[in-house]
Amino acid sequence: MGFHDRILRRPKNRASILTNSLYTELLDETALHDYIKIEDYLMVAGGIRPCSFITIPAEFKDGVELGRRIDELCKADLQSVLMAIPSEKMILIQKLKNQLRQSFKRVVLTSNSYKAHLLWAKRLLLRTKETEVRPSIHELYFFQDSKLKKKLERLLEVRKTARKDTRTGTKETTIAYSEELSSEYLASLGKMLGYPHCCVKRYIEDRLSQDTNVEIRASRQIRDLRNTGEELDRFAYFVMNFFPCNPTCRAASELGKKTFDLLSIVNPRLSNLYSECTQNNADLVEKYPKLITQYREKLEQSTQKLGKIDDDRPKI
Repeated sequence: MGFHDRILRRPKNRASILTNSLYTELLDETALHDYIKIEDYLMVAGGIRPCSFITIPAEFKDGVELGRRIDELCKADLQSVLMAIPSEKMILIQKLKNQLRQSFKRVVLTSNSYKAHLLWAKRLLLRTKETEVRPSIHELYFFQDSKLKKKLERLLEVRKTARKDTRTGTKETTIAYSEELSSEYLASLGKMLGYPHCCVKRYIEDRLSQDTNVEIRASRQIRDLRNTGEELDRFAYFVMNFFPCNPTCRAASELGKKTFDLLSIVNPRLSNLYSECTQNNADLVEKYPKLITQYREKLEQSTQKLGKIDDDRPKI
């Protein structure tokens, strides 16, 4: 069977897509992170979850370098915004956004990393949908079912409306992405990404609560579990940036074990790699509060630096 025939023929079962040389080629692919290979490609191709997505260029191996190149191309426009008098600032901000979009196309969409991610989606018979989050940040979604595309488009419209509500002042939030306060958006996204209902429900409750925080709650649960001497079920952290309702959630763990079993049939090398991914996912959740604090400190330092530049702008 040639490459063209493999692309056109739909797999008869979850494991059949990986019964040829594809999985060995994917394992040896250097342009993709290992967790992306499994959690975002193989779990969708194998029917474990209906949809996944990655943030680009942040989740590319050379994402930092690509981001640096975009910043360099937009440096003059950013400086113009910072030095502008108030009456000129809105026009210059729009110009900066346009420059960011053009730089993203020039740097990211022509990169080998971007091409490799699209190629592997095609080789694994996955459909894709790309959307802009910010001028220099996109999301790339992967799915099999053609019907899911319309659901995804409707979901993105819900997100757009949630952000518009914040900009127009109908809602207030200090969260970077205001759709995190939309229960409709979070419930639909969680279902689409294949997250257990109990975990999605707890996530929404935490996000909308004034008394708790998703990341702090999830991290504390792991520490409390360790303090009791009980062993952590890493399979409950079956994909990165997922927060189970509790560290022993049976529904989440079953998805992780299901993935492990499927990959074991294909090749032990894949299942061993996935086992490492789940442990890394759990470790990341445990460290989230510390990482958030570090991020906020870095952001505050950047804000102070920009404010110092802004103080030097021409006064009227």
